[in-house]
Amino acid sequence: MPLVPVFDPRQQIADRLIRPLREGKAELGWSGDPFLSLAFHRIENRWELWRLEPQSGNPDNHTLVARGPIGQDINESTVNQLIRRLVEMDTHRDGNSAEQMVENAIRHNDHRDTQQINDGADATADALAKFYYEAGKTLGVTQTDFYF
Repeated sequence: MPLVPVFDPRQQIADRLIRPLREGKAELGWSGDPFLSLAFHRIENRWELWRLEPQSGNPDNHTLVARGPIGQDINESTVNQLIRRLVEMDTHRDGNSAEQMVENAIRHNDHRDTQQINDGADATADALAKFYYEAGKTLGVTQTDFYF
């Protein structure tokens, strides 16, 4: 008895979404890479983008290119965002040297870290202000000055 293929709608979605990554999307400046493949990591519940990079003695060598956030579905807007990121990181494009990309990544990470520190300080300041306000009401203090 021959094996009957099982219909898996996720595979059709993956095939439709991988096409722009492999064949290119001119409006985003991406010429495509036929060695890319999308995979779903079931244990981690996330999509991953892999690239086949054969080496001598190891023709099936795949390199992890990108991972999606845990639990995030992949759709056309996610693929477009991924393509924009791939275009930014493509060292074969003019003006995209490896050194420039490292500097951009460091600058981005520094900005993100500063933003997290500022958000944490704001959250702490708000909590302290609420505490002092409630304590002032309870203790009968009518005016307080806070200096941060």
